[in-house]
Amino acid sequence: MLKRFHKEIDYCTYCPKLCRFSCPVGNASSNETFTPWGRQTLLHLIGQGAVGWDRATANTVYKCTTCMLCREFCDHEIEVPPVMHAARNEAVRQKIQPQEVVEFHHFFREQQNPFGDDLAARLRSTLPASLFNADAQVVYFPGCSLIYNYPQTIKNTFKVLEAMDVNYVACYDAETPCCGIPLYDTGYLDDFKKNAEVLGKKLGRAKVIITGCPSCAWALKARLPEVGVQLTERIYHLTEFLAPLVEEGKLPVRRPFARRVIYHDPCYLGRYLGVFEQPRKLLNEVCREPLIEFSWKEKHSYCCGGGGAIPTTNPVMTREIARERLHEVNDGEKKTLVTACPTCMRSFQKADERVDVMDLVDVLARCL
Repeated sequence: MLKRFHKEIDYCTYCPKLCRFSCPVGNASSNETFTPWGRQTLLHLIGQGAVGWDRATANTVYKCTTCMLCREFCDHEIEVPPVMHAARNEAVRQKIQPQEVVEFHHFFREQQNPFGDDLAARLRSTLPASLFNADAQVVYFPGCSLIYNYPQTIKNTFKVLEAMDVNYVACYDAETPCCGIPLYDTGYLDDFKKNAEVLGKKLGRAKVIITGCPSCAWALKARLPEVGVQLTERIYHLTEFLAPLVEEGKLPVRRPFARRVIYHDPCYLGRYLGVFEQPRKLLNEVCREPLIEFSWKEKHSYCCGGGGAIPTTNPVMTREIARERLHEVNDGEKKTLVTACPTCMRSFQKADERVDVMDLVDVLARCL
């Protein structure tokens, strides 16, 4: 599987680390082995037969948040995350993946999600039965992280839709609540495919799919087709779906959001899906004060540390990466950190319980 990435591996191996400064894992660990150059060089040496696969080498390929920030500073636009995913799958095949990954996989297979609760029941207790319709053409896919961590955000999603007279969106029943990206990130591609096939049967009739989770949007749009599951082409993050409606004047803003807001671009929403403008349009519509921007923003947005299975393999590193991002939030001026990703929200809240962080749709709901 890794042979098809020989260009990416060779280019990074012989590069003088031009993207080094942008790697959140390299910065948090101060370990050159965990930089894009270090990980790719290791795979190059394995390919040359100079180094063998073992638990130490396998551990190294799991030291990547898959944020794709390194690509933005690469003259050749090399994408490192696909190489890491292939390497992790090889580690799983050889049964040398980190023990934390093994335990996570066992847990996921038992619970059918990464959190361990009956998420379908939890979702049904969150929303009225009238919002579930198995034959709906337009479906909202909440994803496991929102169901488990932020059920109020799901409620607020439908509150905003109702306020805009959008009454044709039904909620997915969540019998298979996870998009499967945690399986993909940890290298269990066979299990990811099985999960994808179930989702294909559940979501196959939908003509439009909306989700509030960027990694879910990317998984449904790009990862499922890799394993032969093709859903509708009309898959949108919630901000993409709402922005045109707001431009038409359909959002009844009764009280503007009075707090100063700084917006964080999630990696999957920004660099993967290319959605930068829509969240800002929504916030500018409802915020009384001008939007504050991070110095690292849009395609250069710094990672929250929550992706690439890093919270599973090294939660301390996740907190360190998130704290680096929070420096501009905790600079003395009181502000609310707004993002459009449940993983980012959770990472920031775990890194600093004092931080005032909100999902964008919660901000919209507050203004109705």
